Amino acid sequence: MELNLETLKKHEEWNESYYFNFHDKKNDLTAFMRIGNKVNKNEKSMFFYVMSSTMTAGIKLETPCDDKPLSIAGLEYQEMETGQWDLKYNGSIFNPLEKTEFKVKMDVNWEALNPIMDYVECVDEKETEMSSNVASEHYEQFGKAQGTIEIDDQLLEIDALGERDLSRGIRAWGSPKMWMWINAEFSQEEAFNITKLSVEDGDIDAGYFYTDSVNEPLVKSDIDVEFNNGIPSSFSMTLLDKKGSEYSIEGEVVRFGMIPVDEKMILIETLSKYNWDEKEGYGIAEFLIPKTV
Repeated sequence: MELNLETLKKHEEWNESYYFNFHDKKNDLTAFMRIGNKVNKNEKSMFFYVMSSTMTAGIKLETPCDDKPLSIAGLEYQEMETGQWDLKYNGSIFNPLEKTEFKVKMDVNWEALNPIMDYVECVDEKETEMSSNVASEHYEQFGKAQGTIEIDDQLLEIDALGERDLSRGIRAWGSPKMWMWINAEFSQEEAFNITKLSVEDGDIDAGYFYTDSVNEPLVKSDIDVEFNNGIPSSFSMTLLDKKGSEYSIEGEVVRFGMIPVDEKMILIETLSKYNWDEKEGYGIAEFLIPKTV
């Protein structure tokens, strides 16, 4: 197994990816961002998007690698201490459909609210092998984000909940047939994350449901998605944890952004509203789907 990991690390597409998101309910504003490093390919990439009731805009680009793996094109992460990150952005984002540009300054502190969840707790050896062309290591955590975002001349105080994701491994976007990565925060005490990855050999389900101060590993997910003109519009989920507990959740897409990742696949990042046990939550539901869908 160790030899296999060392072989994977030499692959051209070996990637280390740092992703954060948060949704501020009061301001109805969502931000999501990613920095990825493919050192064997000398490629560092990023995206940074902001969505609200009046705008959906972002930026996506690649540069050569350098000695600052967590800083690119105005987006910068800094881990202050365990579970706390400073997230900064200073630059422009764009809506290409409306040909509009927005100047954005973000300074947000992101603080974890649950222990790190290692996906290895959710999958068996076969599933680990099946997912090796997407990520060999995968960690999830939810938290609160506080600080400021200035969009053009409007300064917003941010008090939000969101998710962070760290993955290491081969990131070949065209390898999976599809994936769904879904997170929701109902409060500072209740949240979940689920990934459903579909590859040629089958499906891999993993994630957590954080309740009663414990990460319960999720091992199976049944997700029924409704599409509207090729875009997810709503979805029903039944999630099963390792102890046999079931969680029934309804999701409704509020708004979305589209991120082309290669010639075959497109990433649809949605702000979604969730209902679980008559509790309302918000979070990102991400769908990687073929462009032909």
